[in-house]
Amino acid sequence: MASSTADMRLSGGHPALDFVNTVDSRRGRLGPDFLVSFADLATLAQRVGLISPADAGRLLHDAASHPGGTASFIRRARKLREAAYRLFIAETAAQDFDNRDVATVEAEAQKARLRQRLVFTDGLWAWSLPLNEPEDVLAVFAIAAADLLTGRELRRPVRECKGHNCGWLFLDHSKAGRRKWCSEASCGTRSRVERFRSKET
Repeated sequence: MASSTADMRLSGGHPALDFVNTVDSRRGRLGPDFLVSFADLATLAQRVGLISPADAGRLLHDAASHPGGTASFIRRARKLREAAYRLFIAETAAQDFDNRDVATVEAEAQKARLRQRLVFTDGLWAWSLPLNEPEDVLAVFAIAAADLLTGRELRRPVRECKGHNCGWLFLDHSKAGRRKWCSEASCGTRSRVERFRSKET
C-alpha cells in the first residue's frame, strides 16, 4: 500500500488526474491524503514530468528555507485538487458542475498563465512557466487541470474507478472505451477475487 506521492501508483494517464488521485481512496472510505507537504507536491510534479529533477531539488531546498508558509500552501493545493476532482466527476456522470469549483480552478490557472513565457526550444515554440518559487509547482498543476478540462473534444473520456475503496480517476484509453478500473493489476484483480468469493458463499 502506498504511503506518499513518492510511491503511489500513477494510474490517471494525465498529470491533472494523478494530482486529484492523491487521496488514496474516495469510495467506501476517504484517505489517507498523500498531499501533506510541499515535498509531496514537488515529488508528484517530478514523477509526472511537469518539472525536472533539478528544478524539484532546487525548489525543495528553497521551501525548506521558508517553512512558515507550508500549511497555507497545502490548503490551496488541496482546494484546487478537490475542485478539479468534482469537475471531472461531474463530467464522468454527465452532471451539472458547481460554479465555485470552476472559479477555483480558473483563478489558479489564470495566475499561472500570467507568468508563462513563449519559448523556442529544439525547433518548437511552447509555453513555459519559470520555476522560481514553490508556488510555481502548484501553478503547473493548475494549468494541467485547466488544459484537461478544456481539451475534452480532443481526448479520451475521464472515468472513475469502480474498485472497492478506490474511486480514482483515469483517462480511458481502452479500445472499446469501457475500462472500469484504474489498474487491472490492483482494483481489477481485487474485484474479480471478491466476485469469486461471493459466489462460493
